[in-house]
Amino acid sequence: MAHKIMVIDDDQGLRSFLQKALLDDGYQVETVDRGAVGLQKLLTEGDYSLVLIDINMPEISGPTVCQALRKHEKTRDLPVVMMTAMFHSPEQIAQAKIDYGANEFLLKPFAVEDLSSLVASLLPKTPVATKEPDSIPIEKHSIPLLLQQIYIDKASGLLQLQRGEAKKIIYLKDGYPVFARSNVLSECLGRMLVKEKAISQADCDASVERSKESGRLQGTVLIEMGLLTPQELQSALVRQVTEKLLSTFSWVDGISQFFPGRSFKQQVTGIQLSPANLILQGISRYWSIQQLDEFLNPYRNDYLKQEEDPLYRFQDIQLSKRGEAIFKQCRGVLTLEQLLERHPLARREVQQVLAALLISEMLIPRTSPEEVDAAEFPELFDAQQPIDEKLRRKILEDYKRIMQADYFASLGLNRQCGSSEVRRAYYKLAKEYHPDRFLDSGLSAEMKHKINEIFQYISQAYSVLSDPNSCSTYLDELVNGPKKAININQVIEAETAYQEGRTLLKMRRYAAAVKPLKRSIELSPEEPEYLTNYAWALFKSAPEEKDKQNKALEVLLASRELNPSLDLTHLYLGHIYQLQGKDRQSEKSFEMAVQANPDCTEALRELRLINLRREQATQQSKGLFKKFLHKDDE
Repeated sequence: MAHKIMVIDDDQGLRSFLQKALLDDGYQVETVDRGAVGLQKLLTEGDYSLVLIDINMPEISGPTVCQALRKHEKTRDLPVVMMTAMFHSPEQIAQAKIDYGANEFLLKPFAVEDLSSLVASLLPKTPVATKEPDSIPIEKHSIPLLLQQIYIDKASGLLQLQRGEAKKIIYLKDGYPVFARSNVLSECLGRMLVKEKAISQADCDASVERSKESGRLQGTVLIEMGLLTPQELQSALVRQVTEKLLSTFSWVDGISQFFPGRSFKQQVTGIQLSPANLILQGISRYWSIQQLDEFLNPYRNDYLKQEEDPLYRFQDIQLSKRGEAIFKQCRGVLTLEQLLERHPLARREVQQVLAALLISEMLIPRTSPEEVDAAEFPELFDAQQPIDEKLRRKILEDYKRIMQADYFASLGLNRQCGSSEVRRAYYKLAKEYHPDRFLDSGLSAEMKHKINEIFQYISQAYSVLSDPNSCSTYLDELVNGPKKAININQVIEAETAYQEGRTLLKMRRYAAAVKPLKRSIELSPEEPEYLTNYAWALFKSAPEEKDKQNKALEVLLASRELNPSLDLTHLYLGHIYQLQGKDRQSEKSFEMAVQANPDCTEALRELRLINLRREQATQQSKGLFKKFLHKDDE
């Protein structure tokens, strides 16, 4: 299929010239005369392979359009060529690329050959025949080890996995898996949705036939049939892509090949998990007891210790409460076998966590134990309390079922139920999971916390479903999704104000940056990047003023709630806490910044300085203690 290109230019003559030249090169071309119209189409309509934008246009300039495109997931990686006669030197062009986010600039006047060459260079090309990468046999523990090695190398490319007729292709960018393809029939979208009971087999068959007739994707057809909302489809596609990758953890034979490269098809449905998280999930779901035993056996007598290098130690991995407790106990004092003996009723879960932490290099094995202060780490020396395993399993099963369900399903009701049915279902569950029933049960704090969460969730479900008006609103949102219209003019105005403030921030004109950044959050109060930059400008405009410190903290915490993965939010929190003398919060914030972005060099530097100061203080304390002993001996 021919690449689709958009041209945004207010000059009708130039639009016609570009359209004819690009059509002659075999591309599909769409032209618009205003930046706002082009931006709206790019954000809301079909897939475009590239966009050409004139730098000077009325109402909304080319740079503003380009910067807005870089803010949205759908268009973040879209190739952008800006056309101008303003620049004359390579230095000007290089700086403009950084400021505006454009891939390339086409300098006026230009010939058709210049246009064709530049466009062709930015679009995917037919691969040139190269030497085939070596085939590496897949063994029992290969897949997570392969993913970790690619993460260490920060490599980009395609990892091809094959076992018999089954073939998987994993797309990786800078060490992170972003997409997966599979020829396994059971992993197609329709079959997955049937397995999840989201659609019936008859619906699946009908959607396949319509898809074949129209040439459209099955997901689009399912939306048209009223079987899925767009939000449900997006969620299903992410689950499908993730499952294609995770299922390879069960492979114990086959071959793997890695093809280096950086160009991927635009608009792929991306995986939302870090390599460490994928390794933990894959091992937990697919590794057999035999695989776990064989992998961990060489480390049985090793003392497990947390890796000190922030690049590895603070990776993003979503551990359970038990997993967090296990990780805290890895201080180089206990051997792997001793850790397993502490959790006899959850041995397999502990094995899964330890295997994932070792492979992702968050733990390192040592042949000799570390010396630690028993008062500082009491959890390493406290005996474990016995657990009622049968009750624990029931609570965990109910917790998973209830907390992942909508309000109707959590109470065991259908969506046509009456208020009396809601009341009876709630009273039955509330009686079973009222927290007071478990006061003397001997359950851990973790399990009691889960019971509280269950009780609060079913109580909220009852509150919503027992009221006819709120129940009707909730049901409408379940079926049709939340009602939220996008005001494109407001989006553009907010983005323009944000870019103005961001430019002033780069120039360190903090006080001047406050006003436009404040305007951006007034127009778009739920945009985390706007909040984070406004908070930083406010703080830096008068860093010694307590009121501005506290206001900046308040805004940064709100931004963190909206997007916990934005590293700058955690970094700026760390700096403000540091100024306020809140060392524990400051260090934790820097750690979170590294978790969000392992390449956050400023946070890594601050953590290394904290560690250095801590080591120096320890050495000074030891020196004073020795001096005291020596004096006492005299």
